[in-house]
Amino acid sequence: MNAKMLTFLFLLQGAMLPANGTSPQKPEDRSEKTGPEISNLTYDNITTTSVTVYWKTDLPADSKIRWMAPDSNYQALIFIDSLYISALVTNHAIPVSNLQPATIYKYQVISQNADAAAVDSGYFVTQSASSGKVNVYFNHTVDISVSTGEHANGSQNFENLFISRIDSAKYSIDITLWGFSYYTSITNALINAKNRGVKIRFVYNHTAFTPWIDSLIAHEIPVIKREFDTIFSMHNKFLIFDYRYNDNPKTKYLWTGSTNVSHPQFHSDKNNIIVIQDEALCAVYTREFEEMWGSHTDLPDPSKARFGTQKTDNVPHILNVAGTRMEVYFSPSDSVSAFLSNLILTKTTESLFFCMLKFELPEIENALHTIFIDEIKIKGVFDLSNIFLPNSAYPRMKGMAVPNAWNPHADVFPDTLSGLIHHKYFITDANSSGGNKITATGSFNWETPANIGNDENSLIIFDARVNNLYYQEFHSRYRESGGELIGLGIGNPDIEINSGFSLSQNYPNPFNASTNIKFTIANSGDVKIIVYDMIGRQVKTLANEKLKPGTYEISFDGSSLPNGIYLYRFSVADFTQTRRMILDK
Repeated sequence: MNAKMLTFLFLLQGAMLPANGTSPQKPEDRSEKTGPEISNLTYDNITTTSVTVYWKTDLPADSKIRWMAPDSNYQALIFIDSLYISALVTNHAIPVSNLQPATIYKYQVISQNADAAAVDSGYFVTQSASSGKVNVYFNHTVDISVSTGEHANGSQNFENLFISRIDSAKYSIDITLWGFSYYTSITNALINAKNRGVKIRFVYNHTAFTPWIDSLIAHEIPVIKREFDTIFSMHNKFLIFDYRYNDNPKTKYLWTGSTNVSHPQFHSDKNNIIVIQDEALCAVYTREFEEMWGSHTDLPDPSKARFGTQKTDNVPHILNVAGTRMEVYFSPSDSVSAFLSNLILTKTTESLFFCMLKFELPEIENALHTIFIDEIKIKGVFDLSNIFLPNSAYPRMKGMAVPNAWNPHADVFPDTLSGLIHHKYFITDANSSGGNKITATGSFNWETPANIGNDENSLIIFDARVNNLYYQEFHSRYRESGGELIGLGIGNPDIEINSGFSLSQNYPNPFNASTNIKFTIANSGDVKIIVYDMIGRQVKTLANEKLKPGTYEISFDGSSLPNGIYLYRFSVADFTQTRRMILDK
């Protein structure tokens, strides 16, 4: 018997028998036990062939680990590899090597002292040989004045992007979508992919099938609906391209973000898409997909399909994507709100900016308020239609006359343009030269259903480039909603966004009854200037006419309005700018 097998047998015995080697006895009251307890189990130092697993024990104990690579959620767990370190310590670290690239492993750790053994387990995933290339797309304008070099992809045609990615697929497409409607072109692209041999699987929400999904089914593309606990939703929006039946790690792509397939989502609603070429990331999302699919095969098994609270935490969460740390969490099994709150509290050093469709989670609001009190800048854009939903954070963060209002208030605004703010992202330290450049995106709204019952995904990327691309999008949404220029915090933050177009601050400000507004246009165009109150209701149209190039000044009479803060938005051609004014009679 070789040394490796002896180690494995010793581990197995240590996990199952008391230290004296006798038959198991009835468990004692924990208050009388002196054995160790395991905490802080995690892993890091991820390469294509190795990881290091870490954990702590409250008492000194030895360190044991065993692992295996199940091919799916449905393979029986039989650990065949193991390592053992006899030193009695409280901080445990075991490097595990000779692993396969882009592979998910189930592992178990055991720590034992003279009295008893403690056991815990989890999953890790090795680095892939993929490129790790990340492409980010936005369907509305971006503000390149805060670019650190690379201009974000704004005003993108999501229909063309979607069809192009489908047309590029050669082996497989796994789809999760909350909504799929309107687009016959995308339906036809999927049918064409199926006809050329691409294996397609589709997980859908519990709502009624649309004619476009009916068409997919008619062409023998399998679709499974969430039928469990339908007070909640299958709210994911991720797709996995060419992960299955494909041996090339450089042609496997994850597509995620905030976007469903519908005409408003692609055009009027503000959304983001992020596409990442990485085999390991595809492996993790595929495991989550197959938990809902109920099968490791081309066809679903409804008897094994798991949604919402039926699901378990069964995937790795930390990845090395071509040298970039990424983390992935799924709802409701992975405590997403708790993780994001901890990330906000421990990693934000200068600022946190967000765009959010719905925001009501007290855990995240409390985390934001805690760092806000510590003088970290908090700025955000809310969707107008959701700012006064029950428990919405907006009135409190805005400092309105409600219980637990923030004082001072944060710089948060409702988006008053047409369409939804459908984003669910935040960025940390985006306008500073230092700090932690973190971006969180995905399907996860900051609301209770997303945290406790919906099927959701949250992707966190620790990368300055991606952070800046999202910052260009945020800066555009923030300024058009009434926020002032933030800038980069490096170089000159006072760059004018569109040379030749400008909207000046009204004067006087604050004003009593009337004030003046000056603006400049470089080219002839249809000019609109509209005044809104702070909840987005239109108060008055000051200009709505075609004007020649030049500088103009108009007057606004607010004598019939109550005191308060008002927004005035200037738009001409593709340029939009919003400023605040204060009426104080």
